[in-house]
Amino acid sequence: MAIQTFEYCSLQYLNQWLMYDRDYCETLSTGDIEDKLETLKSAGGFYGVARNLPRVFDEGKGYKRYEPVLEILDPVLKEQFKENPARKIKEIESKISAKYGKRSVLSLTTKFLWLKIKQPIVIYDSQARIALDIEKGDLDGFYIKWKEEFSNHKNQIAVACSRLPELHLYAIDQNIGTKEYISKISSKSWFHERVFDNYLWSKGNDS
Repeated sequence: MAIQTFEYCSLQYLNQWLMYDRDYCETLSTGDIEDKLETLKSAGGFYGVARNLPRVFDEGKGYKRYEPVLEILDPVLKEQFKENPARKIKEIESKISAKYGKRSVLSLTTKFLWLKIKQPIVIYDSQARIALDIEKGDLDGFYIKWKEEFSNHKNQIAVACSRLPELHLYAIDQNIGTKEYISKISSKSWFHERVFDNYLWSKGNDS
């Protein structure tokens, strides 16, 4: 599969935002406990990380599905990641892992954290890791290389995103995805970072 362009990846992420991430982010910020648990279940399925949290460690112990995860994530604040985001992520990953049989949950942790607070979280994903040529589990190295490569491409990404409002008729949800809404959302720096994520996933799959 050919590596996708930033233009393609920007429209791809716009539709992913409209279809999935927008609701996930909003619910994890403002929803009640039951809604947050349902969101984690949905996001776990969409992002393909549910298998890393076997039910035997939550429902099998009398918890609701994902309840141990939510108990760890819910009190987390954006300010806690300002000084050393990679270190804080690893701390939270360790807590989640301890609840689920000491399994590797780094990718899951970064994805759920991003949905809760967005920046400065960088999503660690196997395909992105391959694209960046980083050793498995090296979150510090991943962060450094991800930031470097994003900086190298941020102007191209910004240009691609600036064209999205003119493509509003291609939005998967045109009730929400109006030209005005797309113009507002696609100018955000976190949106540009997620476009870069999609680019890396495409590049990693092509490797």
